[in-house]
Amino acid sequence: MLAAIGMTTSDPPPSLGIPTLPRTDLLLDQLPEALFILDPRHRVLFWNRACAQMTGLGAEEVTQTNRHREAFSSERLPTLADLLLDRELERIPEFYPAGILTRFSADNIRIDHWCSFPSGERRYLATQATLLSDPSGVILAAVQTHRDRTVPRFSEERLAESEARLTAVLGSSMDALFSFRRDLRLELFNRAAERLFGVARADALGRRADSFLSPRSRRLFARFLSLCRPEPDADAVWIPEGLNGLRESGEEFPLEATLTASRVGEDPLFTLSIRDVGALRQAQRAILRLRLEKDYLDERLRQEQDFGEFLTDSSSVRELLREVEQVALTDTTVLLQGETGTGKELLARAIHQKSRRNDSILVSVNCAALPPELVESELFGHEKGAFTGAIQERKGRFELADQGTLFLDEIGELPLSTQAKLLRVLQGGEFERVGGSRTLRADVRLVAATNRCLEQEVRAGRFRSDLFYRIHVFPVRIPALRERPRDIPLLAASFLRRFAAKMGKPALAFSSETMERLRAYAWPGNVRELQNVIERAVILSRGPLVEIDFLPVALPPTSTLLAPLPDRLEEIEQGQILEALKQCRWRISGPQGAAMRLGLHPNTLRFRMKKFGLLSPHSSSK
Repeated sequence: MLAAIGMTTSDPPPSLGIPTLPRTDLLLDQLPEALFILDPRHRVLFWNRACAQMTGLGAEEVTQTNRHREAFSSERLPTLADLLLDRELERIPEFYPAGILTRFSADNIRIDHWCSFPSGERRYLATQATLLSDPSGVILAAVQTHRDRTVPRFSEERLAESEARLTAVLGSSMDALFSFRRDLRLELFNRAAERLFGVARADALGRRADSFLSPRSRRLFARFLSLCRPEPDADAVWIPEGLNGLRESGEEFPLEATLTASRVGEDPLFTLSIRDVGALRQAQRAILRLRLEKDYLDERLRQEQDFGEFLTDSSSVRELLREVEQVALTDTTVLLQGETGTGKELLARAIHQKSRRNDSILVSVNCAALPPELVESELFGHEKGAFTGAIQERKGRFELADQGTLFLDEIGELPLSTQAKLLRVLQGGEFERVGGSRTLRADVRLVAATNRCLEQEVRAGRFRSDLFYRIHVFPVRIPALRERPRDIPLLAASFLRRFAAKMGKPALAFSSETMERLRAYAWPGNVRELQNVIERAVILSRGPLVEIDFLPVALPPTSTLLAPLPDRLEEIEQGQILEALKQCRWRISGPQGAAMRLGLHPNTLRFRMKKFGLLSPHSSSK
């Protein structure tokens, strides 16, 4: 083989560094590194035993077929030796894009890279190729070697990952961390230490650890250091107080620290974890102050607004609220009666907050917004497969409200079949889920609300009399806003402050004409309508005085106000819905829809439109 490139077995090539020995090819065959030699025509002259073991191709097979490219790549890419012979060094990045070039010259190249063998095995190789030339510079051959560095590479990667994790942990620590030996020279100074002491890490490393303590604290620190032993069973030394840190600016601050020692080599390694106690104590004082302020404000709110935002200046309403406060402490069922927008849900929440169940949940259900076929599932839950679409078991609102309060708004809208089941659960606390046979129990306090006259509904056969008497234990009629005109200025001013602050507008006030107009209006939508009107006025306001010129100037005819309550409510509700639909061009849903203006769910509005026979002149599905 060596004779083919002009060398004898007793005269090995000087560039290989092989001493003068007989049968050099036998010596090359014993090398632990894989080695092969190409002649200038890219023919394989020699393929040693390690190369055969690495690639799985024998020497005789490769030297006869010149399959050296196939041996190291399923894509038959050129080897480094091929590129050296062809003088195509600029193509090295093309074939070794992720390789690390550690040596580069016109006749000697080394690259560390991952190699995928045709067998599917991957190894990390240190590949080196060298050109052999005669004294006149004629190229005789190219020698390529491969050293397997897979195991060291994995170790290096694991070590790098470990160091990266350690660096991330130390860097993300909220405590300042020092690490030093007996000479106190810092070897570790993390980011938290940089922030705490105002010193960059590069400037801190090498400095004495006690240079970051006040002069009076250094002797005490030396005593703590003498107590810290680098033994496996030794406890950490906690320094709760007594030390003061010293920032680069010269400012001193109190600290607490933990000192540990570990055996790393002959000299123990100490780690000091430092926390700024001054900042902690300041934060604790601030938290305590805020808690006291919160308790004080909560007490003031309880004194001044016993019922949340249920503001009133009416003596009759205040008397009503006192009665409600008394019943809130019991488990008695409460029936809230009043027109839409009078604050029934607000009062229900206040009853729950003042009850013994206020540490449990208040569950609200708008019965008017539920389709009749789903109302039972909503209240009592259903089992998997109980009906089409019941793909899993579902708890009902009674189960969710167990030990708490259930608020049924618009209870007069419930179907008669559901009323019977509701009566059972109110009387005995027992019910079954839809599609289930297991009897469940729930301890629930009921607060119901309606804008209908339930006595008339009972006479008409639309509401069960036994259920009516069951929920009519403590009826509360909330007066309409027009029945308590003294509350209009109070509520209007409250809404004005709220929306002005929310929209970032300066202090606003009502003109005298506007306030008179607010008092004179009938407010069929009650407090909710007043709130919406004030919000719109604040949006349109251009100066400090708020003008409202989009309300009627007089109250409705007296005969309307003196009509029986249920008829009057339905008539007012129908007129309000019709007016909202006209203003919104019969659009029901969306930001500009009538449902948003009325404060109703779109499905509820559609149900009411069907009830009153209100059909769009264009399309009833808008």
